[in-house]
Amino acid sequence: MRRHLVLAAALTGVLAVSACSSDTGTRRTVTAVVTVSSGDAAASGSEQPAASESAPPTDSASPSPESSAAASSSPAVSAAPIVTGIDPLKVDCGAIISADDVKKSLNADIPNDRLKVNVAEVNTDAGQTGSVRCLYGLSADKKTGQITLRLTSYTDAAAAQKQVGVTVQNETDNGGQISQTTVNGYPATIALRDGGLIVMSYDNWTLAIAAPASVDAATLTTGLPQLAGAALTRIIKS
Repeated sequence: MRRHLVLAAALTGVLAVSACSSDTGTRRTVTAVVTVSSGDAAASGSEQPAASESAPPTDSASPSPESSAAASSSPAVSAAPIVTGIDPLKVDCGAIISADDVKKSLNADIPNDRLKVNVAEVNTDAGQTGSVRCLYGLSADKKTGQITLRLTSYTDAAAAQKQVGVTVQNETDNGGQISQTTVNGYPATIALRDGGLIVMSYDNWTLAIAAPASVDAATLTTGLPQLAGAALTRIIKS
């Protein structure tokens, strides 16, 4: 059964500062983003401290070769400042990801077709103001896709972040295997259940991508952040 996407993701380490120009009265927003480590968290879905945040080892302790290799292969990534004022719902699905992107990130071959679906009903109580689905690798009836990308806009960044938490909790409650990751330096969450789901928030909107169970768990864990990264970059540049 294909998972129904509910969008959101906790975006931590973001600080927005607003000021008014004394000449024009124009309000400006400058957003600073704190560097985030790309390490995974425990499957419970709660954030866990990185190994570097624990108590320092005693003189007799020394890092194992495996630990050193893991640390060197997972360098910290600095996220760029948040770009505000983007309307992701207006971006053409074909400009976000392609069949080639899916092949590179998930090693899965899908037809190079797509369909954009406007979601008629949104949860206004949760602050949602609009939502679209991009279906890639369409089924014969053109109603589903092998890859589903959903973009949802909210009244503000706090509402978007909150809904991500709701999505992650729903996946946890339904037996999803939860891990924390980053997409272009921004926090994101992966849930493995009947395939894979990655979800995150960016400013006042959310991005979620669902992939089928035909892709193995290890590939989903490493590939979904790559696919989401390509999508996020193109939406921002659109």
